Amino acid sequence: MKEVSNIKEIVSLKDDRIQLARSLNSLKVRIEKDKFLIEGKEAIEWAIDSDIAIDYILVSNKQCHLVEKYQTYDVYQVSEGLLKKATDTNYVIPIIAVGNRKKEIVNTDFCIVLDNLNDFGNIGTIIRTSHAFGIQTLISTKSDFDLFHRKTIDASRGRVFNTQLMTFQSPIDTVKYLRSHNFQIVTTSPHGTQLQSMVKLADMPVALVVGNETFGASEELIENADYIVQIPMYSEVESLNVGVATGISIYELKLKRILGMIEKSIKSTLGRDINVAAMLIREVIDKELKKISFLSSNQLVFMMVLKCDGTISLNDSQKQFGIPDNEIDAHFQPLIKNKLIAIDANNNYLLTESGAETIGKLWTIIENAEKEILADFTDYQKQELKSLLQKVISKCDQIIQQK
Repeated sequence: MKEVSNIKEIVSLKDDRIQLARSLNSLKVRIEKDKFLIEGKEAIEWAIDSDIAIDYILVSNKQCHLVEKYQTYDVYQVSEGLLKKATDTNYVIPIIAVGNRKKEIVNTDFCIVLDNLNDFGNIGTIIRTSHAFGIQTLISTKSDFDLFHRKTIDASRGRVFNTQLMTFQSPIDTVKYLRSHNFQIVTTSPHGTQLQSMVKLADMPVALVVGNETFGASEELIENADYIVQIPMYSEVESLNVGVATGISIYELKLKRILGMIEKSIKSTLGRDINVAAMLIREVIDKELKKISFLSSNQLVFMMVLKCDGTISLNDSQKQFGIPDNEIDAHFQPLIKNKLIAIDANNNYLLTESGAETIGKLWTIIENAEKEILADFTDYQKQELKSLLQKVISKCDQIIQQK
């Protein structure tokens, strides 16, 4: 077995480090000092990976090899008897550490409110599930909430170390905080007024309230909830474990948030804005053209492209003008029938003399429609708009060519 150097030894129960570790078995002391015990090698690994500040490590003098990786920390070897005293157990935990709670709180758009939950295993499960969905903020409706009980640490697989915790004196104080930070409150209840899967969330941060294992959510949180929801179950199932139920709630509500964000993002994308603008411009031109011609704006612009390019194939026409297969005849046949376009020997479309004359006659319609659309623009803004659109087109061409 490899020997580990530079380990100091503690032999007295009265040593300050033993006394501090021992005191952290008390919830009151953990809260007062913002410190907690980390018990076992796996838990210490979780804490280190989560950047928890560790004051020191205590290791059994019979298993000093456990600290081979931790020589950058203050490490002390102690007897198994002292370790039992430090952890307040009748069995030996061969390595423990004293860690410090993270205090930084960052803004969040989804938090879990634990309303008087008491089961440490359930709390750990909820924390672990929350982290799986990217939720790291936990709010407790009671100030003596215990985040660092050994069962909670184990059940969360160390996720408690990266959990942001806020505690309040009461449910009503919790509600005041949530309202002041613009949260919509979703409370789960077997007597919910609507199914959780059917709820329509507003575009606001979400606070999911999880009630006590036996009595459910408090009256204050039910009365102040924006949504009281229930999870439908088969009649043979009396109730779900609170950890399982919370996982279902997080999944469904988080999915709704994601879908809402996607919808919002789609509605605000550049491509959609340009597409909507193009459609509306065509509608304006179509409205004016209908007064004197059978042509649509799409047909007239197609003829203008022919005027510039000379000829164009069917495939290129469909690509440039977005003409689906089922609309080919409706687009081209009126132009051919009225001898505005023709088909050459290579099956390409070309503009006829009559078509060129028609463009000249209808050009004023295009100009007048453009003037009306840009009536509120200054000359500078018109030039800027044209320049920006050209940049978009040029950049798109460049990206396509690269791929």
